[in-house]
Amino acid sequence: MDWLATATLTAIFAGLTLAMIRTVRLRRRRVLYLIPIVVAIVAFRWASFRQAWPELGLAVAAAAAICLAWWFAYGRRLPKPTDDNIRVWTKDDPF
Repeated sequence: MDWLATATLTAIFAGLTLAMIRTVRLRRRRVLYLIPIVVAIVAFRWASFRQAWPELGLAVAAAAAICLAWWFAYGRRLPKPTDDNIRVWTKDDPF
């Protein structure tokens, strides 16, 4: 079993899942669906080419466990992202 590939896939899947959870739910979220679809296709083809199905399965399970742990420990208490709190950084009004 290739542990480096498993760790890399776990980080990619967990990062994508957390990005999907924390994204504003309007038009941009539909565009954000394209990224995980492309990554899933590439990961599926990689696993098919290298016969690395155990690595892919373990990475998906580990990413799901990481995201669930994050959600129960921290994510539920975060406010939902909205569009009305976006501020523009200018020279006159820097944060």
